[in-house]
Amino acid sequence: SCADDVRQQVQRAVARHEEVFGHKPQGLWPSEGAVCQGIVPMIAQAGIQWIATDEEILSASTGGWIARDAQGFLRNPELLYRPWRVEEGGQSLQIIFRDHAMSDQIGFHYQRQPADAAVGDFVGRLEAIRRAIAPSAARRPGLVSIILDGENCWEYYPQSGVEFLRKLYLRLVEHPRIRPVRVGEYLAAWPATDKVAHLFPGSWIGHNFAIWIGQPACNRAWDLLADARNVLVREAEAGRLPADTLARAWQELYIAEGSDWFWWFYDAHRSAQNPLFDRLFRRHLENIYTLLGQTPPVELARPIRPGYRLPLHSAPTALLRLQVDGRRTYFEWLNAGRYVCQGARGAMAMAAHGLVTDLYFGFDLERLFVRLDAWGGPVRDRFAELDALRLVFFEPEGFVVEVSGPARRSPQAILRRGGQVVASPGLEVAADAVFELALPFRNLGVRADQPLQFFVELVRQGRVLERVPAEGAIETAVPSPDFELIMWQA
Repeated sequence: SCADDVRQQVQRAVARHEEVFGHKPQGLWPSEGAVCQGIVPMIAQAGIQWIATDEEILSASTGGWIARDAQGFLRNPELLYRPWRVEEGGQSLQIIFRDHAMSDQIGFHYQRQPADAAVGDFVGRLEAIRRAIAPSAARRPGLVSIILDGENCWEYYPQSGVEFLRKLYLRLVEHPRIRPVRVGEYLAAWPATDKVAHLFPGSWIGHNFAIWIGQPACNRAWDLLADARNVLVREAEAGRLPADTLARAWQELYIAEGSDWFWWFYDAHRSAQNPLFDRLFRRHLENIYTLLGQTPPVELARPIRPGYRLPLHSAPTALLRLQVDGRRTYFEWLNAGRYVCQGARGAMAMAAHGLVTDLYFGFDLERLFVRLDAWGGPVRDRFAELDALRLVFFEPEGFVVEVSGPARRSPQAILRRGGQVVASPGLEVAADAVFELALPFRNLGVRADQPLQFFVELVRQGRVLERVPAEGAIETAVPSPDFELIMWQA
């Protein structure tokens, strides 16, 4: 079950902490501050004594006892500035809730103020909290938890925040009524006495999980992950593979379960690296299938988040007139679209060349044409190691042209849809200096202006050796009768 994955993730985190620091951790900020009642036993059994999350989780867990008003003032503030206890399945954890507003001041606001002014404001807020909780502080000192992503904000501060932090710590250690303290040290002296009856499920933002699940791209990523996990579980239960191979496959799954992937699949979160994150996530899922000796689903070749223009290729500029003979005839392909494989893979490029250097594509009014050029020699030599070549379609969905012996002068080709053979009169394939294929549009059931999206797979011993393009698909459309008139240029 997915609970097993949670347990593994926590246990691995504890082991890694012990490996690096020489002792097990006492506390835990769960990924994204995300909590629910069900994780309590898993975390407690790993030896964790306390966890932390956001104040809105406490508010939702207590029926709004500490909700903030329109001016940002807390109702019953003494309830926030103390530890609590949460229990489930005979296991118990202490839990603290961060001051959301104070944490955001450091994360998003003080960067725009002089360091002295920012420190003065921060300490002033702490003094105001002390006054607000003074009656309850007689029994125990208040604990103000400031928690934020430790790496994200400092690049926006002057001097990377060094001046602000030095002045802040100096003010705190010199203050007569405020003391910086480790959470574990505080809990050892003043353990929690209040109990949260039921921990509200949610994260540090909006006390829900909307950032990580619910939108189409996030949901598709979870579906792809679940599919890979189901395959992995079946293989593990079958007992056919060595333990070390299964362990490597599980590690790939655990990596793909990280919350950051899904953060970047959320519509509002965009950066120049989004396509790279998308690709890396799918690569980890592909690795699971590869380790299990299976061909990754073709769906993993398509970017998860719509709108990524991968790959970059030119478009056909005129109808093609050619013979499918495998010869390198320049003028036949002069007006074709082109995708260049080598030199176009960016920072993630592999050192070795692939088999294919270029993919050309085009059409006349009745047929789609595809051509592949090989690296370092004619196709008849370079493709000799291949068992098969597949032309896989995203649009129209489910169609695959399977070519056996793609280095032979007259390879055998069949068209399938959903695994079933489809009649394909007029399907032509030839291989010599180059590989050429012609596929009538009527075999695909498409008409003028309907979209075409496809890629090519090179197969050896049942495994995909290379995809062209490596990411995404070639995107074009069935030409209309006036295609050349539309494309004409003086």
